[in-house]
Amino acid sequence: MACCRLTLRDDILPFWRSWVVVLVPLLLCPLPLISNTKEAWCGYGVLIIASYWMTEALPVAATALLPTVLFPLFGVLDTSTASQQYMTSTNLLSMAGLMVAVAVEKSNFHTRAALRVVLTVGSSVKWLMMGFMGITMFFSMWMSNTATTAMVAPMVEAVVENLTEKMDDSEDEPVTEKEETRQSERDVETLNMEPAGFDEISTELTEKKPATTMTVEQLRPPLFLCVAYAANCGGMGTLTGTTPNLVLRGIVEQYYGTETGLSFASYMLLGVPTMLLCTLIGWILLIVIFLGPRYLLKDPTDPARIAAVRRSLQDRYDALGPIKFHESAVFTLLCLLVALWFFREPQFMPGWNVLFTETNIDDGTAGMLIVALMFMIPARPRFWCLKGGGFAVAEATTESGLCTWLGEQLTSLDVLPNPVIILLIAIFITMLTEVCSNGAIASVMLPVMAQLAVSLRVNPLYLMLPTTLSCSFAFMLPVATPPNAIVFGAGNLKSKDMLRAGIVMNLLCVCVTMLVIPTLGNAVFDLDTFPDWANTTIPI
Repeated sequence: MACCRLTLRDDILPFWRSWVVVLVPLLLCPLPLISNTKEAWCGYGVLIIASYWMTEALPVAATALLPTVLFPLFGVLDTSTASQQYMTSTNLLSMAGLMVAVAVEKSNFHTRAALRVVLTVGSSVKWLMMGFMGITMFFSMWMSNTATTAMVAPMVEAVVENLTEKMDDSEDEPVTEKEETRQSERDVETLNMEPAGFDEISTELTEKKPATTMTVEQLRPPLFLCVAYAANCGGMGTLTGTTPNLVLRGIVEQYYGTETGLSFASYMLLGVPTMLLCTLIGWILLIVIFLGPRYLLKDPTDPARIAAVRRSLQDRYDALGPIKFHESAVFTLLCLLVALWFFREPQFMPGWNVLFTETNIDDGTAGMLIVALMFMIPARPRFWCLKGGGFAVAEATTESGLCTWLGEQLTSLDVLPNPVIILLIAIFITMLTEVCSNGAIASVMLPVMAQLAVSLRVNPLYLMLPTTLSCSFAFMLPVATPPNAIVFGAGNLKSKDMLRAGIVMNLLCVCVTMLVIPTLGNAVFDLDTFPDWANTTIPI
């Protein structure tokens, strides 16, 4: 028996990824063998890809290339159709966004902006959290959530170290302060022959005591978790903020064309308020759970510790030196890019795209224009494939008829009120995104939601928007998103810290979705009506 256990430990477990790669297709092969249909073969391929994505038995990017192998072999798509999904206009937009993000990181503008914001909002614990969340949320709208978290986490670590050092150094300070105060009061009492007012002194020192007894275990979870929460929420703000948003755009245009009203500007009108509301809820929740409700009204942090943190942050900012041309040029081009994206088709007014009547100019063109300018403008003058895999999966599910079949099976939901359907979708997707890649979930579920909406005769965006937003509600587990994993390791957090705050955060964000979809979403996208563009036959 001992020998068997040794063999299991030494010969099987170290190679579990290889076992997953081999066993998953074998265990799933009865599906196409029992039902030898195109839908079954497509489902077989989707389940294999989804399993590899969930377990990361293969690198995620390598798994994203499997549709070009599996679907042609299974007779679902031809190679040309599958490979075309890797260079769509949405992928071009994504590539442009990534290149601009790399330029921002290269210039180090994001570090300067982060330090400036944190210094501006203040150095007490709750305002530090607000500053870290604000800058993380903003950059996550335009940059990778992972890169943004990796940028901010070292700053949080420096703040925690300064707070801890000051806390250790100040253990004897209350005694000295008390003795000096009493001595001065004795002098006053000798001159005035009046009581020294020890009650007031005692009260003042008692109020300061809780701040000096705060442990590093109390400070680490809220300061690090606030960064992960803000990174996850920030991705909801723009179409380029996170993979599910880009998948939504690609699938909507693939199924319904460009006349759906979904544009960079219209999505921001829904995404930005949702992002801000979820971030604010996360800030309040972390303060209440880890620091106590009293911190919302009055921060008892020792002023000496606040001053030490501010000096440390100021030293980091001063070390950057004056603003360089490289930074200012990147910031200017970033602002120009946002303006081009927002005003291409803002819905509430004619956009600049009306100037081009012969051709349809997309956001990807604007993005690549800015990228070209970044290559043209010198930094120091002298005076793409993961999302393609998702789109290929979506194309295969529609081409084979799998999403149509799934949508028809779900039409039994028509007995439920529409808000209940949204609630069930949001909860289901939120649970999935804790253990699966949010891009993979969006790639598999959005085509199904599109077909379900047509079957239920509701606006497809009514189901697809909450599905997309819910893909970002991953606050419970360290493995749910890269930002969660980064702060979990950097902050030496415990799983229970993430769980007790994450469960509540997930539920509150689902409630936010239930609030914004029928209100703000309806105002922007007219979700109450079944639009003419939805009558377009979904490609099968």
